[in-house]
Amino acid sequence: MKALVTGATDLIGSYVAVRLAQAGHEVVAIPASLAKASALGAIKGISIAEADLSTPNALLPLLEGCDALIHVALGEGGSGPEILANDTASSVALFEAARLAGVGQVIYTSSTTANGELEALNSEERQLRPVDLFGATKAATEMFARAYAFSGGPRMHIVRPGYIFGKPVVEGTDAEVDQRFVQICRSIKQGLPIRLIKHDGTQFIHARDVAEVYLALLAHPENFSIHYALANEWVSWAKIAEMAMEEAGKRVAVKLEDCSYSPVPYLFDVRKLEVDFELSFVNEQELREHIRWALSLA
Repeated sequence: MKALVTGATDLIGSYVAVRLAQAGHEVVAIPASLAKASALGAIKGISIAEADLSTPNALLPLLEGCDALIHVALGEGGSGPEILANDTASSVALFEAARLAGVGQVIYTSSTTANGELEALNSEERQLRPVDLFGATKAATEMFARAYAFSGGPRMHIVRPGYIFGKPVVEGTDAEVDQRFVQICRSIKQGLPIRLIKHDGTQFIHARDVAEVYLALLAHPENFSIHYALANEWVSWAKIAEMAMEEAGKRVAVKLEDCSYSPVPYLFDVRKLEVDFELSFVNEQELREHIRWALSLA
């Protein structure tokens, strides 16, 4: 199968491109920067292409002959009109280009943030109630994806990742933007207190595991689907700090600020991954692996 991947040097996109190539698929990778893509392009099965995502029709020649579009790239914006134009509108135009090119399926990268207000347990079928612009643009684009799926467009699969971690899959590609892992490890090395928010945490998932979801979706026959991409376990940042101290062999004070977070965590229901693809992710071993990498940087 031939797949075009946008955002191919981002954390998710790079792991997806590499995993698809390892599985024998042909990958056309569109990076955020060509300068960062040389190592990625050296991998068998991956070719690098330059394209301006702000003009999606320019991608038509690249999309022709592709079986799938995997849209990972994120459009930035500091205001509603900016993010609407740079993310939602450009994504929808890319869906249209895929339709015109005869692409059979699109995998769109949304976010758990599209949910906004949360309940104790959140399934993929719940109503979206976004509370920020990022969540709003993801929720809006999901609606367009659904409309394409049910109005003669490509099959549309939506992935909602949560907190994704991982070191660069190859030289030049991204690690996660959040610096808390490195900050925790740096505090330990310097003997300084670790400052965290009480009851703050999430269902951390490694980018390598997220890539398995995208790979499975390439063979998913449904016309439209939504899947969360998270690990089963909820882990607090206080637990991350404890793991980091264990790995470093050194203890420091941990100071937890009370911001009135609920002691009962909000969870995302990931059972659909197991039902549809027999995928189930645990995260402690990979978190410890990532902490050891973060300690090497601190």
